[in-house]
Amino acid sequence: MISVEKAKKLILKNANSLLISDVDIIDSLGSIIQENIISPINLPPFNQSAMDGYAILFSDYINKRKIKIEGEIPAGKSFRKKLISGQAVRIFTGAPVPIGSDTVIMQEKTKTENGFLIVDDPFLKKGANIRKTGSQIKKGAVALQKNTIITPGGIGYIAAMGITSVKIMPKPRITVIVTGSELKKPGNKLNDGQIYESNSFAIVAVLNSIGLKANNVFSIKDNEKEVFQTIKMAMNNSDLVLITGGISVGDYDFTGKSLLNLGVENIFYKIKQKPGKPLFFGKNKNTLVFGLPGNPAAVLSCFYEYVFPAIKLMQGFKNTFLTKIHLPIATDYSKKKGLSLFLKGKISKNSVIPLEGQESFILSSFAIADCLIYLPEESESIKTGELVEVHLLPGIMTSGKKYA
Repeated sequence: MISVEKAKKLILKNANSLLISDVDIIDSLGSIIQENIISPINLPPFNQSAMDGYAILFSDYINKRKIKIEGEIPAGKSFRKKLISGQAVRIFTGAPVPIGSDTVIMQEKTKTENGFLIVDDPFLKKGANIRKTGSQIKKGAVALQKNTIITPGGIGYIAAMGITSVKIMPKPRITVIVTGSELKKPGNKLNDGQIYESNSFAIVAVLNSIGLKANNVFSIKDNEKEVFQTIKMAMNNSDLVLITGGISVGDYDFTGKSLLNLGVENIFYKIKQKPGKPLFFGKNKNTLVFGLPGNPAAVLSCFYEYVFPAIKLMQGFKNTFLTKIHLPIATDYSKKKGLSLFLKGKISKNSVIPLEGQESFILSSFAIADCLIYLPEESESIKTGELVEVHLLPGIMTSGKKYA
């Protein structure tokens, strides 16, 4: 049995980045760009009207010349003739400004009489309401630098340049395997001795919350052959395999035996922690395997503390573990030395509250938790107001503030 700190060092040592690949931009959200993105075009590609109005020559406005309306330019069209003094063109947002024009006057500042334009804008300036060619980015310039995280805005920006794919560390192919003959899917009737299966739902949800998905989800009985075959198939088609249940040493716990028979390297098994002591971490070629406990709160705790950083490493992130802060604890808490604890917690104002229901089978506390309180194995009695280490759950709103 190893310490939490040792287990995390082994995660860092053994979780390697995936191979760089070209991915469609719509599938790149949350990934890290692996090369500078160079703009192949000027953006905008032409002088573009910023609003609905009229394209004019500013000198006509200054000299109070009569301005005749010569036509219109909707978005997606162009005006083939050069605009000369005394002429205006009705123009719409996004349309190309005609050659010769140097200003767009918004329609709210104009009137028309007998085909002529009357301008009423004492604050109008030359060049107003025109988005200049390349004003957002010039052709050949670096649009996004290597190691930038791709956001929804980033995807839109890349698409606006006409680029369809980017080089990234791809999202890992993940298989989730839930074991247990007593498990029934929600929506079915429970027979004696059965419970509803929740682990796959929690894992799929937490993956979704960090921008990932489970490529395959299997729910299987405690049958040695079925467990073996399912894990074997998963390892052949996955970068990461997450197995819940069957990792202990009971008569019907076949996960550990199957991993051994399949040649999975045992990097560590069992951590001096609660919940989630019987956690397995192994490797088969380039596939990482986690044997998670069966109890649902232990599953989520182990995911956040160990699987989450492994996934981040696979995707090329430098900061991999949960965001860590220190806050005063809101109540006394006692524990025995020799075992680290991860307590479900709730941040309130400037302190953190350990929630009721810390047992590994209880999910009700996790349902409202926004953090995990880490109490290291050497700690014992923690007094109210004492600073404790707090790990923020990613994407969870905390007291009106989004810490992670």
